Amino acid sequence: LEGLVGTGDLRIHLHPGGRDADRAFRLATAERDYRLVLKSEPKNTDALHGLAAISLHKGQPEASEDLYLRILEADPKDNAAQAGLISLRGQVDPTRSESRLKNLLASQPDSPTLHFALGNLYARQGRWNEAQQAYFRAYTIDGENPDYQFNLAVSLEQLRQPKLALQYYQGALAAASQRPAAFDRNQVAGRVGE
Repeated sequence: LEGLVGTGDLRIHLHPGGRDADRAFRLATAERDYRLVLKSEPKNTDALHGLAAISLHKGQPEASEDLYLRILEADPKDNAAQAGLISLRGQVDPTRSESRLKNLLASQPDSPTLHFALGNLYARQGRWNEAQQAYFRAYTIDGENPDYQFNLAVSLEQLRQPKLALQYYQGALAAASQRPAAFDRNQVAGRVGE
């Protein structure tokens, strides 16, 4: 199964035709709409977050970083922007990023976004026990987020707990029918079948 999903670690492969072409069209439309919003509201954090996510999908981390910084100028306490920025920078200096995330979590222990970012940091380092704990904490705070469930399932599979992983893969698929998800549903459905 291909990679984890999450802030700073989104990987979507677009190919011509079918679902991928539809996804590319939707991303292009969303990007256009977010840019229109920013023309009239330059500090609209929803639009900035949307563009940051699209930039990550397009493999443009520098653009995402600039957008996260703009969000933090508008709202210095925005958890998602803090986590996104730390995750992007964490690929260069994971120890410093881990420390920053833990410091933020000390003051904001109920932020699922920060727990998720910490889980992604641990997963990139192959620290699966710690990643699983961080993903589980994000899930316990926001149990309806399909990406939290998906990454929790991946971490459990890495820890050789396939029965538990299956439960969270199934939960991720169910949650993805209610909320947007960054993973490929067909790929996860195939994994569940295995």
